[in-house]
Amino acid sequence: MGAAEQSQPAALVGREIPVPYGLGTSADEAALVEQARAGDQEAFSVLVRLHQRQVYLLAHRMLRDSEEATEAVQEVFLAAWQGLRSFRGDARFATWLYRIAYNYCLKQAQHQRRAAQVKRELVEASAREHSPAQTISATHARDAEHSMRETVQGEINNLPAKYRAVLVLRHLQELSYEEMASIMRVPVGTVKTQLFRARALLKQRLEDLARFRDGGVARAEEMRTGLEIGLRGMLDYRMPSPEKEVGGE
Repeated sequence: MGAAEQSQPAALVGREIPVPYGLGTSADEAALVEQARAGDQEAFSVLVRLHQRQVYLLAHRMLRDSEEATEAVQEVFLAAWQGLRSFRGDARFATWLYRIAYNYCLKQAQHQRRAAQVKRELVEASAREHSPAQTISATHARDAEHSMRETVQGEINNLPAKYRAVLVLRHLQELSYEEMASIMRVPVGTVKTQLFRARALLKQRLEDLARFRDGGVARAEEMRTGLEIGLRGMLDYRMPSPEKEVGGE
């Protein structure tokens, strides 16, 4: 592929692309990949359409910014187009693509780390200054649940990028531990360890935030219950026991 050919398909991201191929099986996708490897831009544009939403979700969760996530999608698919010759088919195309996205977003997220820490310190300082003591009544349950979801999402965004990534790959992309290990280039045991630590850290931060706000155990217990509410729909929040869930690193 020439340089001009290599850069063109990235412009297709976000477009409504006609699908002239009969898709429905992994064999169909494999055929598209082979055609794209041979330089067929229409075949690659179909692959873009099939996977761009999932790549965006991963990028948005890791980078926490819609514009940066959109730019990441462009860069990821450009890198995929340019690197198609290196795709050997040992893993699914989606797994190979997510590995590119994961590596790109992890690198970008490193630049955000310092700013994220400053933001977290400001949030915690604000929480200490505003500590309502009143109990949430049943009549305000809906508002409380909405607030809890926002709190959980905010704390997920404040997790280190590698922990945000494992939550997304496992609970949004619904990948297996083996696929996650392939994307992250780590042993399966390390994937399980990071997932366990991500859940535990999120739980601890929410409980700490509750104590900052109200200074009491009751509010922390309420936050623990709210954690399950906030994660519902995104995360299947079932804290594993270390011996069952966590393998060696």
